[in-house]
Amino acid sequence: MRDLRLDAKTAVFDGSNIYHFGRSNGLDAQPLGELAHQLRAKGYRIVSFFDANIFYTLNEDGAFPREQAHSTKLLEDIFGLSANEIYVVPSGNQADKYILESLKHLPISFAVTNDLYRDYAKSYPSVMKDSQWRKGVVVSKNGVRLR
Repeated sequence: MRDLRLDAKTAVFDGSNIYHFGRSNGLDAQPLGELAHQLRAKGYRIVSFFDANIFYTLNEDGAFPREQAHSTKLLEDIFGLSANEIYVVPSGNQADKYILESLKHLPISFAVTNDLYRDYAKSYPSVMKDSQWRKGVVVSKNGVRLR
C-alpha cells in the first residue's frame, strides 16, 4: 500500500466478493481478472483485497491441489493480477473494512463489488455519500462489465 498515490485513479476490488460472483455465474476467477485488465488499460491502479480464507475457498473449489503452498504467486496465476495488486487481510478480519478505509483515503477511487456494505453505512458516511463509490459487476452475453 505504500506505493499508492492519492492522485492516482484506483479501482479497489472486493476480490473475494467478485470471485464468489464469478463462481455463482459459472466463470470462477474470470470476472476479476478481466475487469482488472480492462481498468488497467484505462490507467487505473488495481488494489484487490481478499479475505484470509480465500486460499481455503479456492482449494475447496478445486482451483489448486491441497498440498500446494498458499502464496501471492498462486493468486497472481488464478486471478491474473500482479503481486503488488493483491492484499490478503489478516485472519479474523473482513476485507470490507480495508476496502472502505482505502476508499476513504483515496479520493479518485471506487470499489468493484456487488456488496452494498449496509452494515458499514454509519461508519463510512463520507465514502457512501453518493452512487459513485461502488461499481457492481454484471455478466451479459458480451462478457463481464461494470454497472
